[in-house]
Amino acid sequence: MTRLPITPGQPLLLFTDLDGTLIDHHSYSADEARAALDRLAARQIPVIFCSSKTFAEQIFLQKQLGLRQPFILENGSAVAIPEGYFEVLPSSENVFVKTLSGYKIFSLTSVNASIIRAELSHFQDIQGFSNASDLELSQATGLEGEALQRARDRLFTETLLTSLDAGRVIFLNKKLAEKGITLSRGGRFYTAQPAHTDKGKALLWLVGIFQKNRGEKPVLAATGDSLNDVAMLAAVDFPFLVQKHDGSWADLPPVANLTKVKGIGPAGFSMAVEMLLG
Repeated sequence: MTRLPITPGQPLLLFTDLDGTLIDHHSYSADEARAALDRLAARQIPVIFCSSKTFAEQIFLQKQLGLRQPFILENGSAVAIPEGYFEVLPSSENVFVKTLSGYKIFSLTSVNASIIRAELSHFQDIQGFSNASDLELSQATGLEGEALQRARDRLFTETLLTSLDAGRVIFLNKKLAEKGITLSRGGRFYTAQPAHTDKGKALLWLVGIFQKNRGEKPVLAATGDSLNDVAMLAAVDFPFLVQKHDGSWADLPPVANLTKVKGIGPAGFSMAVEMLLG
């Protein structure tokens, strides 16, 4: 089995959650992770976002950080790949492909945001990002201006502003399951998403594309902070769980080889990179 730290030249892919992991839970800043990102760039190690965030949000963050890498959007509903990044792309026979802002988006589901919003409309007490006012969304998220529209611009899922207790989650999941929809819990909110998708499945789909193009199996690592990161963490060789904004670790089901990092958000991400690279 591969041991840490990873030796220079050894192929490595690092997948990471965003909110509360690579970027700060409150400020949405990645400043504490910039030195670690520079180390990864110097080793030509791809940093692959794997998040509930939208295509627009992730493109914006990539530009801020000087990255141009594939990424997984909306909790594994789709994978975005920069045009020209790979010589060999997957067949579009079993996935829907669209081109947007220089990226090809490979949808891994037939369920889209319009379908989910139509189903949620049957529950009058449920409010999503798409039908919240700017003021409501800003108060709940701390986002302002154009960032509000980027957060609303969902292709496959709908994030909920409504707080849900355990009983309500069970009830909604039972009703939504009939339409192929489920609720997943992130660091702040629940998201209604296609039931058969998750971060881990999308990760493995993308890893297959890397292997087909690079001809060797990479070592896989991932950093996350919450329950909806479990599938991603379980799919890699070296999973790292960073501390949440309150200093605690999320209570997760067992994940093989999981390392709990003593660092909150981007500070924890940086510590995970230190463990990976030495």
